[in-house]
Amino acid sequence: DVVGRAVRLIGDGVVDREGVPGLAGRLGYSARQVQRQLNAELGAGPVALARAQRSHTARVLLQTTGLPVTEIAFAAGFASVRQFNDTIRQIYARTPSALRAEAGTLLGGGRREGIRAGIPLRLAHRGPYATAALFDLLAAGAVARVEEVTGQPGRRTYRRTLRLPYGAGLVAVDEASPGGPWLEARIQLTDLRDLTTAVQRVRRLFDLDADPYAV
Repeated sequence: DVVGRAVRLIGDGVVDREGVPGLAGRLGYSARQVQRQLNAELGAGPVALARAQRSHTARVLLQTTGLPVTEIAFAAGFASVRQFNDTIRQIYARTPSALRAEAGTLLGGGRREGIRAGIPLRLAHRGPYATAALFDLLAAGAVARVEEVTGQPGRRTYRRTLRLPYGAGLVAVDEASPGGPWLEARIQLTDLRDLTTAVQRVRRLFDLDADPYAV
């Protein structure tokens, strides 16, 4: 339970914002206890897990937006461009530019257009997923001026506002997901540093990390 809560908080960006002592304080344990339990269960401590999370966020931004590499480094939570470049090389054995080139996302338009259009994401899930039933539930319980479901069944879009550590956000998730086991989504943010937190909260809302076979 403690490790599960720690992973969720790391995904929400707590280590990046508050450090390991902040994570431990939220869990009600000492930093040493948290380090020991994470190493025992996952083979990696909170700093390593946060580093992997930052790297994943950076890859998403490199491959799905036309944002400058320097902006992506800080948006993903890295302290410097040099740290960003070194970490990407260590984890992916490629430079940030090579990752972007492989994905074919040498996009034009720059920062303003990218933020206005929203960051496109594929939110993966495992096994069968009852998309229609979930959108029915979200539509029935939508809170006015916070969330809405529009469109016809089978092609609906769910939208909601997000209150995030560095500003506000808006997420749109499509019911139709042709091509694979994922939900198509777009996230608009006032501050790109909130991307990791926003993605984790949307995944939690849609229960995308559930293992249906185990259930």
